[in-house]
Formats: sequence, structure tokens, C-alpha cells
Amino acid sequence: MSLYPIAARFRRRARVITVGAVLGILGIGAGAPVAMLLTDRVTPAFAAAYLIAMLAVSTMLAWGAVVTRRLNRALRVLSARHPGDVVFLARRLPPVVSDMPAYLRDKGIQFRVGDGWHPILADARGISLHRSGGAPHEILLMEWSEIGLVETVRTATVGGDSRWSVVVAVQPYDVPLTIDLGDAWGVVTMPLDAADTAAVVQAVLAKRP
Repeated sequence: MSLYPIAARFRRRARVITVGAVLGILGIGAGAPVAMLLTDRVTPAFAAAYLIAMLAVSTMLAWGAVVTRRLNRALRVLSARHPGDVVFLARRLPPVVSDMPAYLRDKGIQFRVGDGWHPILADARGISLHRSGGAPHEILLMEWSEIGLVETVRTATVGGDSRWSVVVAVQPYDVPLTIDLGDAWGVVTMPLDAADTAAVVQAVLAKRP
């Protein structure tokens, strides 16, 4: 089972955000030159600032689309390779301390697991992390024998709000790994809501031997 049938609500929201962002940049791009033509107070400095701002926003949207496309390609490839397993995105939460560096060091893995989104596969072996793109390959595997309690929790955010995340106890380390589960579409990559997070966790735990 892949993440796709679980995250239908996310995809609808992502479509709205993506279409809104594209229409917004097109509207600003078309409207601002018209406004410049209708006024005689446009200075070269103002025109240059406008062009720089448009270039910056366009670059951000294009970069978001590239990252999202790579993540989506990895999800599709992993889902095709493992049709009976669970495929999703996850990211380590920056505010939460974990023993992930020690875990990687103990396994002799040089790859640095950052705080960005990574394609994840849950199967009979355990939970594995993969590179994104059209040819994803496994970077590390947490075997089920190393994984203890897996549960959803409310995690505080920087703005004082909270959201549903997942805590994974990795033996023999004292501090658990806290992650968000997510999906990507268009120019949007963001966490799943409570219902989808719970559904993915349930599907993952069903893979435990």
C-alpha cells in the first residue's frame, strides 16, 4: 500500500496552494508592468527592484517544483517496486533532539540525515530511508528488532501551536526519534493531518513481523 490513497485530502489542499501560487505570480507579473505604464513616476531603481523580486519569487517556485518532483518520482518508483509495502515521506523534526547521529555513526553510515523530507519504505525488514529522484536507493535500514514503541504525539511548533508527529523508539538509544509524515504535490511538501498520520502509522505497524 502506498501513501497515495491515504493522502487524498492533502493532495486537494496542495493543488489549491499550487494553483494559487502560480496564479498569484502571473497576476503580479502582468499587473505591475501595466501599473508602471500608467504612471510617470516609475524610476529605474523601482523597475530593477521589481525585476529582482519577480526573479526571486519565480526561482523559489521553480525550486519548490523541482524538489517536489524528485520526491514524487521516488515515491512512485518505490511504490512500483514494493506494491505490498508502505511508502511515504518523513522528516526529522529540528527542535527535537534525537540520537540519530550516534545511530548513523554506529552503523558506519556517512550519509547525513538532515531535517528535509526523505522517501521512506516500511516492509517486513523494517523502516528504510532512500534517496529521492527517479532512481532511489536505500541509504539506511532500521530493522524491526531495533525499533521499539511507535506512536503519534502532539509536538509543539515554533509559533506556539502543535501538530501530530510520530515518535519512534530506536534501541538501545535513550532519546527517541521524532518525525513528521508528509506528502508532496506541485510546489508543496508538508506534513499530513492527524487522520492521515494515524493511518500511515497503523499501516507501518502492520508490517512488523
